[in-house]
Amino acid sequence: MHFQYIPYIWPLIISAAVTTALSIYALRHKSVSGALPFGICMLMTSLWSGSYALEIAGSDLPTKLFWANVQSISYSINPVLWLIMVFMFIERDQWVSRRNILLLLILPVLTVVLTWTNDLHGLMRQNIHLTKAGGFSVIAKTYGLWFWIIVAYAYGLNIISEFLLALSLRRKSALYREQSLALFIGLALLIIPNALYIFGVHSVSSFDLTPVVAGISGIIIAGGIFRYHLFDIIPVARENIIENMDDGLIVLDAQNRIADINQRAKTIFNTSSIKVIGQNAEGFFRNWLELAKIGDAREIPPRELVIHNKNGRQTFELSYLSLKDRRGKHSGLSVIFHDVTERRLIQARLMEQERTLAMSKERERLARDLHDNLGQVFGFINVQAQAIEHELAKDKIESASQKLERLVEAAQSSHGEMREYIQNVKSAAAAKDLLPDIRKEIEQFRIHTGINAKLWISDEPLIEGLEANVKRQIFNIAKEAFNNIRKHAQAKQALIDFKAVAGEITIMIEDDGQGFVPMQQEKELSQGWGLGIMKERTREIGGEIKIESIPGQGTRILLQVPVKKGE
Repeated sequence: MHFQYIPYIWPLIISAAVTTALSIYALRHKSVSGALPFGICMLMTSLWSGSYALEIAGSDLPTKLFWANVQSISYSINPVLWLIMVFMFIERDQWVSRRNILLLLILPVLTVVLTWTNDLHGLMRQNIHLTKAGGFSVIAKTYGLWFWIIVAYAYGLNIISEFLLALSLRRKSALYREQSLALFIGLALLIIPNALYIFGVHSVSSFDLTPVVAGISGIIIAGGIFRYHLFDIIPVARENIIENMDDGLIVLDAQNRIADINQRAKTIFNTSSIKVIGQNAEGFFRNWLELAKIGDAREIPPRELVIHNKNGRQTFELSYLSLKDRRGKHSGLSVIFHDVTERRLIQARLMEQERTLAMSKERERLARDLHDNLGQVFGFINVQAQAIEHELAKDKIESASQKLERLVEAAQSSHGEMREYIQNVKSAAAAKDLLPDIRKEIEQFRIHTGINAKLWISDEPLIEGLEANVKRQIFNIAKEAFNNIRKHAQAKQALIDFKAVAGEITIMIEDDGQGFVPMQQEKELSQGWGLGIMKERTREIGGEIKIESIPGQGTRILLQVPVKKGE
C-alpha cells in the first residue's frame, strides 16, 4: 500500500477520535438499555472515518479500493444499529429480538461480501478509475445495481428511525423530548450529506462529508443523552434511593454471587462491600443456613430471619424478586430485608394479653362445666333422696331400694365422668365426639329419670365435622337442657332433634312438662335454671338460641349454629 500526506484527512481523524471516545464510554455502560448499540454504532463510525482518511491518503488505486471496501462494513451495518438504538430509546425492546436482528443484517452482510468480490460481478461499482479533485486523486466509478438496493434499504431504515423519533417528540415527557430531538438531528446530519454525495451534487460530488459530520453528529447525540445522564440513571437512582433506603438490599447474579449490597444490608450483616461484591452467596450466608442455598430453585427461601448482631436480636421479614433479562431469562435475584423487630415485640405483647384473656375465659368455662356436671348430680341426688324418703315413709322398701340403686349408679357414673373431665382438662384434650356422647347422655337420662327421651339425627357426618369447640358447647347446652327437664319439667317425654338446614345446624330440644310463663324467664334465670349459661355458650360459638314455653304444654329450646367444619 502507498500513501501520501493530504491535509483533508485531519477532519476525518478528529471525527474518528471523537466517535471512538463516545464508543468507549457507551460500551463501559453496556448494561444500560440502548448503550450497546450506540457504542457499536460509534465504533463503526470510527471505522468509517478512519478508513476514509486512509482512502484519501492512498496514492494508488488498489490502496484506495481496499479502504473503500473496509468502509462498506460501516455504512451497511450502521442503519441497523441506529434502528435498534431507536427501538430501545422509545421503549420497544420487544422488537429487538435475535430473530429480527438477524433478518435486518442479511442485506448488510451480503453487501459487504459483494463489495469485496466486486471484480467478479460489478454489482457494487463499475468503470473504476482515478481522477483528480481538490488537489488529490479520488476514485471515480459508476454505481452498480446492488449498490442502489442497499442504498434504498439503508435509507428505508433511516427514515423509519426518524419517523419513530418524530413520534416520540410528541409522546415523550419534557425530560426526554430534548433527547429525542438530539437523536433526530444527529441522524439527519448523517443522512443529508451522504445523500448529497451519493446523488452527485456538484459541490460535494468528490468528497464524502458523512464521516466528517459523524463526529459532530455524535457530539450532538451525546450532548442530548448525557446532559440528562441517560446512561447514569441507574447509578443515580441507586445512590439516592437504594443506598439510603431503610430496608437492606442484596442483589445476586445468575451465578448466585453477590452483585450489589446497600448500606443498610452492610450494617445488618456487619460487613463491607469491598469484601462482599463477587462473593458466593453460600459463603456469605454461611452463618445463616436458611439463606445459604437461597439461589437454589429447589429450596423454599425463608420468609423471616433472626439475626444477633451489635444491635441485639433483630427480626427481618424477607421478600424476593426474580430478575430477568429482556428475553425472560433468569439473570439474578434481589432480596429485601425489612426490619420487623418492633412489630414482633408488639405482637408478642398482644399474644400474651390474648393468652391471659383466654385463661380468664377458660376459668369461666371450667366454672360452667362444673356447674353442668355437679349441678346435675346434686339435682338428681336431691330428687332421688326425696323420693327414697317418701318411699321409706310408706314402708315401700323394695321401691326405695330400687331408687337407691339408681342413686348409687348415678353417683358412680358421675364420679367416673368427673374423673374423665379432670383428665381432659389436664391434657387439654379435644372435644368429645358429639353424637356418641349425646346418645350416651340420653340413655343415662332415660335410665335415671324414667322419662322417654328420643334422639333424631338427619345428617350425622356433617354434625361430626363441626369444629371441636362447637361440638363441645352443643353437648354442654344439650346436657344443661336435659338437666333442667330432670329438675323442673316433670315431663313424661323429651326429644332432641339434629337437622342440617341451609348451611347451619339446628338442634331442637323439647319436653311435654309443666313449662313456665315466658314473662318470668328472667326470673327463672336468676333461680339457677342454667338458661343464662346456655345463652352464653351459644354466643361463644356464633349461634342463636330461642326458648319457648307454654305453661302446662312443655318447653322448646331451638339452637341454630353456623356450619364451621373442623380440621
